[in-house]
Amino acid sequence: MQKNTQAPLLGRYFWIACICTWFALLSVVTYVQYNSALGTEYALSWGKTWVLLSPWYLNWIWLTAAVFILTRTLDKDDVKPLHQIVGHLIGGTLLLLAYFTASTFIRGLLVSRSWDDNITSLQKVLSGSAHIDLLIYGSILCIAFGTRLYQRNLNATMEIGRLEVELVEEQLKSLRTQLNPHFLFNALNTISSLVRLQHQQEAVVALSSLSVMLRSILGHKGDKNIKVKDEIVFIENYLALQKLRFEDKLDISIQVSEDCMNLKIPNMLLHPLVENAVQHGAQSDTKKNPLQLRITKLKGMLQINLLNAVCEQDKHQGYGIGITTTKERLSKMFDNFNLEQRTLENGMFETQLAIPTGEMDV
Repeated sequence: MQKNTQAPLLGRYFWIACICTWFALLSVVTYVQYNSALGTEYALSWGKTWVLLSPWYLNWIWLTAAVFILTRTLDKDDVKPLHQIVGHLIGGTLLLLAYFTASTFIRGLLVSRSWDDNITSLQKVLSGSAHIDLLIYGSILCIAFGTRLYQRNLNATMEIGRLEVELVEEQLKSLRTQLNPHFLFNALNTISSLVRLQHQQEAVVALSSLSVMLRSILGHKGDKNIKVKDEIVFIENYLALQKLRFEDKLDISIQVSEDCMNLKIPNMLLHPLVENAVQHGAQSDTKKNPLQLRITKLKGMLQINLLNAVCEQDKHQGYGIGITTTKERLSKMFDNFNLEQRTLENGMFETQLAIPTGEMDV
């Protein structure tokens, strides 16, 4: 069941900011009014001045909250722009009338004013100083619109990020389930052939390698990242099985710097690259395939270098799904990475991958 992620209309930080803002404004205006009245017949104590001004400022607390709620209520995809404008006009008019009435009558209670005097005072406010409150209301409405727009953009960004994470996870699941099914069939056929030829020792090695690979997949099935040393164990067992198939061709060399062993990389990052190298070298009928994998760390980047032989007729277009998937995964996970492939003059094919170190080690 999907959880309801809808945020509350107004959070506690809104109320803290709103209350502090209007109390601060009330105190500032009280200070100005108090000092202006000193030495005149209208002079009052600071406290009394604060109390008498409070209805016109503290009522803005609930009015500000009402403006934000009104803005959020009307800001929906199924509400047409014209309806939103009408809603704001009607809602704003009613809110301001409620504010003027509440402030006038609360002030009347503080100074013991009669009902008729309150009505007269309300009429003076509506015909006199109401334009100032209209400007304040408009300013608050602009802030509410800006806040709502920022929130919508933030939610959209978070949703895009969530979808990208899900895409990466699905690609990883796809990679695991693929683990090139025909490779598994080839491995089992190789083991079967070894048993028929009574090469028991090689058959035991093959079964052991396949067991380690499958155990690794199951053991890390929920992990997005994996240590380099664990990925290398998986690759070594994969290559051990492939060497049984291409014994005369495959010449394997793996070199990993010691300071790279405990660094984390995306799970099953190396397998598509190595599988690509093995398959292309295997297409040659005569040429050996000296597969060389080297992993080092340089200037904050994990450097992965892979060399393999390539058939002269091979345009290096086959077995490209794993490489494409790898590029897509990396583009979702890193802002700064580099994956390049090129054919060298000596009949070798080079794959170079560089990803930032440390970003996965959390």
